[in-house]
Amino acid sequence: MGSDFKVIVVGAGPVGLFTSHALHHANVDFVVLERKATIVQEEGASLVVHPTTLRVMHQLGLLESLLDMGVELETHMSLTKDGHVFHESPRYRTIRENHGYAPLAFDRSELVRTMYNMLPDTEKEKVLANKQLSDIETRDDGVKVTCADGSVYHGSIVIGADGVHSKTRHLMREIALKDDPLRDWDPEEPFTATFRLLYGSFPTRSPPGEGNDTQSSGKSISYFSGPRRSWFFVSEKLPKPTSERNRYTENDINAVAAEIADYPLNRTVKVKDVWPNMLAKGMTDLQEGIAKYWSLGRIVLVGDSCHKFTVHMGLGFNNGVQDVVVLCNRLRHVIHRASYRNPDASALTHVFEDYERVRKSPECSLVADLTNSGLETRMYTWYSALHWFFARYIIAHSFVESLGLRYLFSPGFQKAQVLDYVEGSERINGKLPWLHPMRASEL
Repeated sequence: MGSDFKVIVVGAGPVGLFTSHALHHANVDFVVLERKATIVQEEGASLVVHPTTLRVMHQLGLLESLLDMGVELETHMSLTKDGHVFHESPRYRTIRENHGYAPLAFDRSELVRTMYNMLPDTEKEKVLANKQLSDIETRDDGVKVTCADGSVYHGSIVIGADGVHSKTRHLMREIALKDDPLRDWDPEEPFTATFRLLYGSFPTRSPPGEGNDTQSSGKSISYFSGPRRSWFFVSEKLPKPTSERNRYTENDINAVAAEIADYPLNRTVKVKDVWPNMLAKGMTDLQEGIAKYWSLGRIVLVGDSCHKFTVHMGLGFNNGVQDVVVLCNRLRHVIHRASYRNPDASALTHVFEDYERVRKSPECSLVADLTNSGLETRMYTWYSALHWFFARYIIAHSFVESLGLRYLFSPGFQKAQVLDYVEGSERINGKLPWLHPMRASEL
């Protein structure tokens, strides 16, 4: 756009790197600051990518590379911890028929590597590792960001894509309360954890494309199989909900692994069969919630920085992508209209407020997704007698599940937005129409 407008993105995880691609296609200058020593980290987690996100990846020219490395989920079964299969469902086939693709499972590190490597070399140079955010100063005409190593970056706005324990969000809160100590604001940790999560990856022991759940009282396992590696996620109910940040040790991880050693992942493989060969593993609390405030002045949040889901339904990353789409559509528009392509603070505040309003409104699926994700976690962990009853005897009926997919799940998919400044043809199509079609190429 030939302007001095520059975005400072904090965090080079999947949402931060997606932001860099979206800004590149909008011809908006940026720099990405990642606190870790390297951009690609082997963390043992997978990400589930829905067809809503695949549409936008197609716009950015990333789809073919991602399809080569992801595994489309095909089969699903629900088991009890003693191995009883009480439900097998065509849920993934139904999603594919309705929306063009079933969910795809990716190794998180491979997804990050691909998104980073697919940036043009000139843009890749703007993604900087070992840059831990230390301070943000906001001014009428821009922002000044200081890192722990003393380096300083100047820009027009800050986009915080730095996760559930966002430093950007914490600094934004400090600025807000410094200006007015009595003003209403989110607590320092705005999300509450009712569950903790053990996650890990291991060499595949079963055909690719499985997406199963193992249910029990207080614990559930989500299992996804890929061609070379597979992943599991163990959700365990905490003694009581907490907003405090817990840190877990290797002993904590091994203790949970011992408790679930005999839990099945499918009909033939149990946790104890894969645990000795784990490629990576970790444990964290599983926060849930939506922050009340997403922006202040020239600072705005996206992804887990402003909302957090449980792992069930795989909605976290996909909602982070929708954040960036809605934000960048509005940001590019206001930059294009502004004098010298450099909008003032008032115009940016309007953009940020409208972005938050839309994302929290029925125009998008965010609020419903949070509810549905948490509900599924509680059903699969038999959180109460009612949750157990629904999991075992209501949702386990294929007819009920098909109704839920059609009238609860699919409408949220259909609402997904795309980048309105990138032309293209629809590659991801199913029986149900998208409410926000792509901008057609001009011949």
